[in-house]
Amino acid sequence: MLVGILLALGIGMLVVFGILWPVFEAFVDSQTAQQSGLFTVFLVFSSAFAFYFGGMAASYKAPSRRRLHGVLVGVFSFAISPIINLLAVGASDASARATDPFVNLRTPEALLFTGVLFVVVLVACYIGARRGETLYHHNEAAARKHKSRKARESLSKEES
Repeated sequence: MLVGILLALGIGMLVVFGILWPVFEAFVDSQTAQQSGLFTVFLVFSSAFAFYFGGMAASYKAPSRRRLHGVLVGVFSFAISPIINLLAVGASDASARATDPFVNLRTPEALLFTGVLFVVVLVACYIGARRGETLYHHNEAAARKHKSRKARESLSKEES
């Protein structure tokens, strides 16, 4: 599952910071990009793209319950940030405890965006997990066929 999370994080960062943001900087000024919402739509699609592959990798590498491992990539990815925020606030001194670790989630728009992003990530992880499970079973069947063919060839060579 860690492989899936890291793969999703890597692909997401590559797509957003390596492809989308430079294009937006070249063609749209930063103020317009922040206000338009177009970048938000691209961010949701790039997250879905990244977590599709993350769910697929986790599902393919899982020892059992492949779909569950693929979907847990999205769940754990969303759980990591709040846990780190709470631990950071809890570990700091008393004066810093007055700060709110979830200050960015206090508006309805931010909660809606986070909810939509969470649902999109879970759906993408599930679809990727199904694909990873299918790939695993296909590769196992192909490996069995290859192994049995090699065994038949070696047996026929021994007989002749």
